[in-house]
Amino acid sequence: MAAAAKAADAARERTAQYLLAMRLEHLHEQAEKDRPRELAARLLDGDRAGAVIT
Repeated sequence: MAAAAKAADAARERTAQYLLAMRLEHLHEQAEKDRPRELAARLLDGDRAGAVIT
């Protein structure tokens, strides 16, 4: 019984790690897509005219 519980805990840990990795990958991809729009919005924003974009 203890071996089964240990195996289940290990499986839950691997699943949690996998889900976290997938979420981080998704957030990274979304940030890459949003970045150009964010920069374009800054360039078009009249209040920020002359701002330096790094």
